[in-house]
Amino acid sequence: MELIVILGIVVLLYVVLLFFDGFFKSCMHYPYDAFLRGTGLTVKFLRLQWHTTALNRSIVKWSTKYPKILDCSFNIGVYLSLLMMPFAVVMIVVSSFQTNLHGQSARVVASGGAGGADARTPERRTVEIDLVIPGVNLPINEIGYYVAALAINSVVHELGHGLAAVLEDVQIKGFGLHVLLIIPMAYTQLDSDQLNTLRLWKKLRVLCAGIWHNLLLGLFTYLLFISTPLLFSAVYRTNDAVIVTSLKNNSPMAGPRGLEHGDIIKSINSCDIHHEESWYECLLQTIHSPPAYCVSTDFVHLNDESVPMSHKNDGLIECCGSENTASSCFEYMVDANEDDVALPQHMCLNIRKTIENSFGYCQHNGQCSEGHCFKPSINNYTTIMQIRRESKPDVIYIGHPGDATRTVQISRFVPKTAVFAPRFADSIQLLLKYVTVFALGLAFINVMPCYGFDGQHIVNTLLTDGTIQQRIPQKSKRDVISLAINVVGTLFVFILLIKVFWLSLYRIMSV
Repeated sequence: MELIVILGIVVLLYVVLLFFDGFFKSCMHYPYDAFLRGTGLTVKFLRLQWHTTALNRSIVKWSTKYPKILDCSFNIGVYLSLLMMPFAVVMIVVSSFQTNLHGQSARVVASGGAGGADARTPERRTVEIDLVIPGVNLPINEIGYYVAALAINSVVHELGHGLAAVLEDVQIKGFGLHVLLIIPMAYTQLDSDQLNTLRLWKKLRVLCAGIWHNLLLGLFTYLLFISTPLLFSAVYRTNDAVIVTSLKNNSPMAGPRGLEHGDIIKSINSCDIHHEESWYECLLQTIHSPPAYCVSTDFVHLNDESVPMSHKNDGLIECCGSENTASSCFEYMVDANEDDVALPQHMCLNIRKTIENSFGYCQHNGQCSEGHCFKPSINNYTTIMQIRRESKPDVIYIGHPGDATRTVQISRFVPKTAVFAPRFADSIQLLLKYVTVFALGLAFINVMPCYGFDGQHIVNTLLTDGTIQQRIPQKSKRDVISLAINVVGTLFVFILLIKVFWLSLYRIMSV
């Protein structure tokens, strides 16, 4: 629903822009027309376009500064693109026929670019390798990162085509950016006649340059992503705790004795926390390995609140009164190697007192270096979490670990100074993550032999190879083969798009 509201506001803004565009064209035609020509802006229904030739000289300068390096780089790009093409086709075909009603399919949204010549307008395509759709499984508050990542990838993609074109003496007529609703798509306008007169390998270098640049961008941003903790180590602690960045209003873990914004969490039960991954691992461990505590015999005798035992419907033993919500029935885990201390097998103990007065957690087989091992009797969907905080009392929570994953947001970036908030580093890392994912997705989808993608022009170019012409001398037959390949590729991409949006609709309706 939030996504629909945002899109409604965007559509309203486009309507307002169109109104003023028409108004100025009728009332202030000449100055407004001069303004549009000077800035390169064009306003259309649900689309803004910006075109410029100001970058042409810079592209020529960049491409001629290190020609040998770029020459070698674009050669590698051709080889990798040709290797990727059959893999992409197989993946698209297989994904099209797979059925997964729970929408747990795969991964990439990419803003595609048309290959090759003249006014090349990128097309947006979605590929099912993780369904990344704003408002469905992409948090709506991250849509800004989503749009920024697509813009960066699209610009880098088109920059690759531009650099390669200059190296092959193909004239660049200009660069531009379309914003279709909220999706940014860059394009490069090349001289199509000059491009089509290039020899096979040179033309392939221009066509594959965008795909290659996206692969390079994905590798670069991935290395930055995994290096972020090291890069920010001067202002953040990144490997010894996590910090609570937000709590939902309805979080059961909040409260006077619960978690608060800014809490630095060191461990859960006996599991130390170093970063986000260990946070989730420790939460999972509380279910798979419920905690048991080493307490003294004297503590048990002084604090036992047992009532006559009974059995619950789930098979658990209840030895506490129904009104005694702060206590739980504990089971004495008898160690075969220790002396019999004549303790009952079940006893009712106050949970917080037991944890605070324990000597620690029981080791394997219920062994304690001091005291005796007692395990709380709770069902499989509930656990006891002792959350240790830095410079604050422990939080003891009885419930499901999912409460923490759903209602508590944490960050591994614990500030060393109040000047830097965790949000700063988290935002950079999140943007790097999206840029990496979309870079790989854009490279993957653009190599498909599909209309509007670079793969279409790559296939057409390969069919002009001398060896192919010797085997199939008739141009009409080669054109039919090219048409068949691109039609089939487009068909499977279309099927995949329909499947993706059907799964999205199914997911929304099933919530």
